[in-house]
Amino acid sequence: MKKIILFLILSQCNLLFSQTILATYPLELKKSKEYKQIVNAENTSTHDVFVFASDKETVTILKYNSALFLTHQYSLPRPDLTYKLITGYSFNAEGNPTLYWSSEDLKKVMAVQYDLNSKTTVAILNYDLPFHKESIVCQFQENNTFYILSEKDSEQKMVLYIFKDGKKEEKILDFTSFKFQNKNTELLTMNQILEVCPIEKMETNQFNPLFKGTQKTKLYVLKNRLLLTFDHNFKETQTFDIDLTTFLIQEKRFLKPATKKQTGVSNSFYHEKKMYQITANEDELLFEIKEYQSGESIKSFTVSKTDTISFKNSPLWIQMNGQKPRELKNTAKFLQRLLFLNVGLSVYKTPKAILITLGGTNDGQSNYDLSTGINAAISGNFTDVAYDLLNYSGPTTVYFESVFDKKLEHSTQEQDPLAVDFISRFEKEHSEVSLPSIIRFKNYYILGYYDSYAKQYTMRKFTDGFERLNTF
Repeated sequence: MKKIILFLILSQCNLLFSQTILATYPLELKKSKEYKQIVNAENTSTHDVFVFASDKETVTILKYNSALFLTHQYSLPRPDLTYKLITGYSFNAEGNPTLYWSSEDLKKVMAVQYDLNSKTTVAILNYDLPFHKESIVCQFQENNTFYILSEKDSEQKMVLYIFKDGKKEEKILDFTSFKFQNKNTELLTMNQILEVCPIEKMETNQFNPLFKGTQKTKLYVLKNRLLLTFDHNFKETQTFDIDLTTFLIQEKRFLKPATKKQTGVSNSFYHEKKMYQITANEDELLFEIKEYQSGESIKSFTVSKTDTISFKNSPLWIQMNGQKPRELKNTAKFLQRLLFLNVGLSVYKTPKAILITLGGTNDGQSNYDLSTGINAAISGNFTDVAYDLLNYSGPTTVYFESVFDKKLEHSTQEQDPLAVDFISRFEKEHSEVSLPSIIRFKNYYILGYYDSYAKQYTMRKFTDGFERLNTF
């Protein structure tokens, strides 16, 4: 009877699998695929949404207001083909955009300022960035400004290139006064750490897949600040808070939950003023949530290999070589797997809850010799692991998911599908989608793309969970 009632209810409403069309615009991008590009962007001061679409000859700028009604459209010849990519953007006080076109290696940057009201190009400025004895870490947007971050190859310093209103500044971030150590308190240089554990940029308002969360050095772009976290040391997380106004650097250290053996694997993830830390070995798994400012513990869990993980909301999964995931029998099997992977976690806030994914990944290219791994698995009596190491060489992921409410109490509610799941499915099922560009806007995602069949730009809305349109 309950199933019949549920069917009748669902038949009276539309389940929208987050495929709502927000806008379309006629657009034909010419050939030379390598020059085609679409970038979606939000002016974070006005909440206008911009689309920058280019091909080999033309750049088209579309401006939508915060209600996503088209207010301006403008097409003009694109710059010199030496500047192949739209690599960043900024907005001035009047809401007009500057596009930063660059060569593929970012060593040449052209800043082009546009006036949408007069439909003219205001200024064109050229910059050479030699990156002398520097390695590029990443580029990012914050506070309507475009940044490029690099690290010095032989100094404990980073360089922040700042582009605003077409102007360029350089700021040196100096880490020479800070001490870096391994778990045995032996001194290291920052360069030694970054050579082995390169920086991975996290998305602070979007879902981060587990393979990003397993990286040992992470960069979080926050409101007017950067947070750099180091987890090369099994015993602690070392963080650096960088003010984007003063460029002062503040260090904090967070001891990780200690296992009885004082050996194993560990990592952390920062999310909304909280530090999430995981430590594991073949005997136990420890998980702790701390306040970032005070370092005080909010929640902690200790799980032995004979326990069931009380705070998990999914089975213990293992996925190998892109095959369908299969379930691991118990906690002991899960912990054995973790020892041969890069361990980590990812934290994501949905409209209803906080989703935490814990586990380990590798890319199928082990950092240690295969025979060493097999011998280690055999000596630990991990026969299943030894078998898989011998017979499978592709990527491996083991994980489980946990759901917490906004007060960080474990919840038993079932996790709805995520917007990223809907977007991935949509792209796989629609071959007309090309040049996708995804941004988080308000409380949902916008997928902007070129519809190669209809010859138009299309903007679609995707949400976490299901949207229901009641038709009673």
